[in-house]
Amino acid sequence: MKQILSFGAGVQSTALLLMSCKGLLPKLDCAIFADVGWEPQKVYDHLEWCKVEAYKYGIPVHVVRATEGGIRKDIVDNMNKPNGSRFASLPLFVLSPSGEVGMGRRQCTNEYKIVPMNKFMRKSILKLKPRQRSPKDVVIKQWMGISFDEATRAKPSRERWKEHVFPFLGWGCDYLDGKNWRRYQIINWLEEHYPDIEVPRSACIGCPFHSNEEWRKIKENPQEWDDAIRFDDAIRFDDAIRFDERERSNEKHKSHQQFLHRSCLPLRDVDLRTDEEKGQGSLWDNECEGMCGM
Repeated sequence: MKQILSFGAGVQSTALLLMSCKGLLPKLDCAIFADVGWEPQKVYDHLEWCKVEAYKYGIPVHVVRATEGGIRKDIVDNMNKPNGSRFASLPLFVLSPSGEVGMGRRQCTNEYKIVPMNKFMRKSILKLKPRQRSPKDVVIKQWMGISFDEATRAKPSRERWKEHVFPFLGWGCDYLDGKNWRRYQIINWLEEHYPDIEVPRSACIGCPFHSNEEWRKIKENPQEWDDAIRFDDAIRFDDAIRFDERERSNEKHKSHQQFLHRSCLPLRDVDLRTDEEKGQGSLWDNECEGMCGM
């Protein structure tokens, strides 16, 4: 039975990797990082540190990609072209002519993370050829870094040849004495055992799920902030927006506009100050839940 970590280079999956290195968890056969090609530089720097650290304990960290250019290039290159290739949609905020706000479908996690990981496991771990039938029984336990405070994200595998295991939930395993771990406990463990590292939040630079806090962090890096602004500008155009079945029929829908920020304002114009900075009480600022990186 292969033990393989779905590695997002975020807090939870980093802790699982390092717990395996320290022997607190069983030794992993490998970890797999699905690179969407649009992570902040801090994530890539941390990924390289993890690769070196895990190598010391005989755990390889593999990096896979769905496409050569990555999600940002794929979307910008194709979304405005009548004959452009199909691309996975981001859950962008959509503003209708009547002022109603909606949200697009989220296909990016599946197509830029789950699918390339599965392909890698089939080809490189199971040694299957294209279209070759997979084993009928579970041969891989795929660890997922989901903590108790986000347990609703835990889902069973759709593939019969692998089982999703959630060590921080005691789901599919009896690791860590079967105790449930919350995110703050995982952070405390990392700070105690690896005080010299800072684990970044893993998410695309232009992820629509960013809270204002996360956008402020992106803004601290002028290059990444400019990148997000240019992408936000690129996803709006005057004549039409095509999405889902309407895209396939090439039907045009005038005046709808897409935005990265939940306010449906151009990112460059959004007021990212905290409530305190605005002279208001702090009511709510929903922190990004790390929907596709752990």
